[in-house]
Amino acid sequence: MSSNSNHQERRSLGIVIVVLSFFFLTFLVFVISLFSLFTGGSSDKDNIGVIEIKGTIAGVDRVLHDIQKFSDDEDIKAILIRIDSPGGSVAASHELLEAIQAISKPVAISMGDMAASGGYYVACAGPKIFATPGTLTGSIGVISQVVELKDVIEFLKVKVHTMKTGALKDSGSPYRAFGDEDRTYFEMLGMDIFEQFVDLVSEARQLSREKVLEIADGRVVTGKQAHALGLIDELGGMHAALKYLSQEANIDGAYNLVYPKQPGSELLNFLFESGGAQVQEAIKAGAEALTNRHETFRYLYTGPH
Repeated sequence: MSSNSNHQERRSLGIVIVVLSFFFLTFLVFVISLFSLFTGGSSDKDNIGVIEIKGTIAGVDRVLHDIQKFSDDEDIKAILIRIDSPGGSVAASHELLEAIQAISKPVAISMGDMAASGGYYVACAGPKIFATPGTLTGSIGVISQVVELKDVIEFLKVKVHTMKTGALKDSGSPYRAFGDEDRTYFEMLGMDIFEQFVDLVSEARQLSREKVLEIADGRVVTGKQAHALGLIDELGGMHAALKYLSQEANIDGAYNLVYPKQPGSELLNFLFESGGAQVQEAIKAGAEALTNRHETFRYLYTGPH
């Protein structure tokens, strides 16, 4: 009986080990597949890196890091910049522009549903811009919105004490009236930033400033209209841009698309993508509009999208 009992125990243990090994191998295959998904697969082919600029442009450190990494990676033969954005921060848009301009490998810009305002500003970094006929782009201009809470504060009987060293030190503050001097000051700042945008488009697209100014009233245009105006180079989607890059990089045959590795939190956001992130961004933007008066000038299209 003791021998039979030991035999059964060993048999049961063997079954448990086999089952656990099966689940472990299954999990290992899943992890390897997931890793392959976010790193572009095997390296037995030439690689084209894809950098995505999606949503409102702000806090671009991660994208800048990815651009630099792909630029330094000898296995990446060319880089596609995929833009789907209504624009955003002036400084962040310019940082992306400079980073893309510094890439020494073949580069192409592919516009998705929208590459407007700051999204178009970034696109001007590319030597070749592709957009679909229905892409919304353009919106060359600057926007600033100052919230005034003076009447609300007075109604709530809240007092705000401000100590300042100059008349314009708190210009745009939501806690006081926005006067003529403030408006003149903000218009001056906005026009300076606007002129920088116009100069960039004129130089990048080899258009006269007069021609750019004719359409630099903040309007969005379709990809088809943008092509006729000289704002983009080719009508076509991501496939057309990749075909161009493969030719520029002398890639003969098939190639891998390599996306930046996703940090854990970004991976979860990718797997469970929903409107939650957009809601969070909207709440954050609303809070900043009420409390952070200095974050006011943006290359941002605020129409329907």
